Amino acid sequence: MSSHDSHALVDLNMAHPHHAPPSQAAADLKRKRSSSHENMHPAAPHPKVAKTHNHLQINYLVRHLDSDLPLITNDDTLPNILSLLSDYQGVLDRHESMACNLGARPLGPILIKRFERLFDGPPRVLKSHGKDGTTVTWLDVVEFARNKPEQFQLGQMSEGVRVCQFYTKQCRVQISEEDFVLISSGIPQKMIPPQPIIEDEEKELGTIEILEKNLSQICQLADQGEFK
Repeated sequence: MSSHDSHALVDLNMAHPHHAPPSQAAADLKRKRSSSHENMHPAAPHPKVAKTHNHLQINYLVRHLDSDLPLITNDDTLPNILSLLSDYQGVLDRHESMACNLGARPLGPILIKRFERLFDGPPRVLKSHGKDGTTVTWLDVVEFARNKPEQFQLGQMSEGVRVCQFYTKQCRVQISEEDFVLISSGIPQKMIPPQPIIEDEEKELGTIEILEKNLSQICQLADQGEFK
């Protein structure tokens, strides 16, 4: 591989604003921490500059892929490296946790599973106007009830019983009177873990540092013409 190709390899992987090329400082590569971290280590104010992009919060609670992605190494073949970089880019574009997709087990999803067990089954979606595969979770329902209480009301009748119907995520959703009473009590809201969880952030930063190291080694081998 030529030197030009090796740099293109880095550009492909690091196109997302959450990460910078391995040649830059590690601080530029790390994803955004929560405000609690920033308050612990106050820094001198920086001159105001024009914003070129927005930093979006990592969603530690969901992932698109069912199976874990392998960690890229310099033992991989060039086609496999390019395939993995494409998979990694998809993780970044969806604002998912890289650590979770590489096999780590964040605490957030574990707590959410415990939260979901408060309910007998998933919310009932009566009609969906969104993309195929759109789902509504109990976390979505509880957040909707908190943000739009005027639309979260009990009173409509379905099959002779009172239910609560509302529209969220381009879906018409229905829940039972029992679930409505439970959510209205505020207890489920208290069980939702705060985001982001410090332990999950630390796992994410550690994973990115390992990826940075491995990618730097791959780029060095590519510059030396080791990949054909």
